[in-house]
Amino acid sequence: MIRYTLLCEHDHEFESWFDNSAAYDKLQKVHLVDCPHCGSKQTRKALMTPQISGVRGNKQSPSTEIVHSTPNRQLQKLQKEALEMARKVRQHIQKNSEHVGDKFASEARKMHNEETDQRTIYGSATTTEVKDLLNDGIDITPLPDLPEDKN
Repeated sequence: MIRYTLLCEHDHEFESWFDNSAAYDKLQKVHLVDCPHCGSKQTRKALMTPQISGVRGNKQSPSTEIVHSTPNRQLQKLQKEALEMARKVRQHIQKNSEHVGDKFASEARKMHNEETDQRTIYGSATTTEVKDLLNDGIDITPLPDLPEDKN
């Protein structure tokens, strides 16, 4: 799955998930990607920064047919439900994990090397630290991005 930040012809910004970049191109070409704010079908990709994902294993994603067959209001409902689920996931992690701030990379490495007790932690890491952890086989997963994080 790939997440794009999109803009409509009225410069409304929104995000949407696609199976891959070809799926987005195909849907956009036949005007099946529409703005949840105004319904415009004239959309384009916004400039984005790449994100590193630590999710591994069997990745199952919804089929493209779901997006093709979903009317705009149903898609908006699904997007709202997904956003609420992301909020709940983040709240659960924050409530049931230890916040280690910018020491995340070093704490994750210590646990991986069995230098400290295993526990669930969350915090921040630089792009370089994330790449190094992933390259060393240390499983990490980014917390879901929420719209309120951008305020």
